[in-house]
Amino acid sequence: MYKIFVPEQISDVPCIAFLDQHPSVGNKLFQSLTPRSYEGIFERVSDVYQADMIVLPHEYVYLRRYPSYLRKCLELARTMHKKMLISAYQDDPGPIVIEDAIIIRPSAYRTKLSPQEILMPAYVEDVGREWGNEPMPKGEKPIVAFTGKADFSGSKEQFQYVIRNYIVRHGPRKQGIYFRRHALAVLATDSRIILNTIIRKQYSAHRNTIEISPAQAREEYIRSIQQAHFTLAPRGDGNYSLRFYETLSLGRIPVVIDTDMPLPFENRIDYDACIVRVPWKDIDHIGDYIVRFFENHNLAQFEEAQREARNIFESYLYMPRFLRHLFTKLLPDRLSALS
Repeated sequence: MYKIFVPEQISDVPCIAFLDQHPSVGNKLFQSLTPRSYEGIFERVSDVYQADMIVLPHEYVYLRRYPSYLRKCLELARTMHKKMLISAYQDDPGPIVIEDAIIIRPSAYRTKLSPQEILMPAYVEDVGREWGNEPMPKGEKPIVAFTGKADFSGSKEQFQYVIRNYIVRHGPRKQGIYFRRHALAVLATDSRIILNTIIRKQYSAHRNTIEISPAQAREEYIRSIQQAHFTLAPRGDGNYSLRFYETLSLGRIPVVIDTDMPLPFENRIDYDACIVRVPWKDIDHIGDYIVRFFENHNLAQFEEAQREARNIFESYLYMPRFLRHLFTKLLPDRLSALS
């Protein structure tokens, strides 16, 4: 088992999720896994000499605020001739390069990834295990679902949206809500497709913004995915999507707007067997991509694609499973390549 040494934590700074033995209830909804989920994945040792790697106990967004702590950990790693693992579970997709460190992160641009960075999935619950993941029969037309924020809470937010997405940000760096609204507008006029939507004005995976009760929001969200063949899953504020992983967990086909968006294990997983990937420049033809996937699979093949979606999540992308791959294969291989 991979042995890790974790330096002393900074007081009152949250611990990274897979190291936190007593997690507090935060504002994020539907993204919490119990500490028992991570048991048996690695061995935490108290002697740095015995460790294969030093794992920093805080997310990079916090470490940036404590440069002296980060320098101290870097010096420990160099003195002990150990590599460091840093988790950057954040929306900011900008490159992170720290000498002697491996960075795991969910949000990045494919063309900007460095050899020191490893793509991780999002922390999402295994909703398919809880709610069911049986394939949906094909039917005559593809059914596409979207439940989530794609509207504005007021004129101020709408004004900010226009500034950010038509003046400040360009191309694949526009906000996720831009790609959601654009794709939904195109699909709404496509007679080849059945589009089922529940449009929110607020983000529903955070206690401070959710519009209705969490139980109702969660059931409506899950049922919308289950009752469709495809779910629209573009980027969020970061260049990744929680919805992408939840759709796979439920055994359905996510429709990804490819905003230079890398996916975990792309050299190992044949994603195109069970997802629809639409280049962001071709979003006006999103319906063609969905219909092509639908028509190119007969009934048996279409159900097999849904089973493969579930299998990929369960085997690679559920966070505890990803961490097992990380500590048994990904880290040793990456460290060997960098040495």
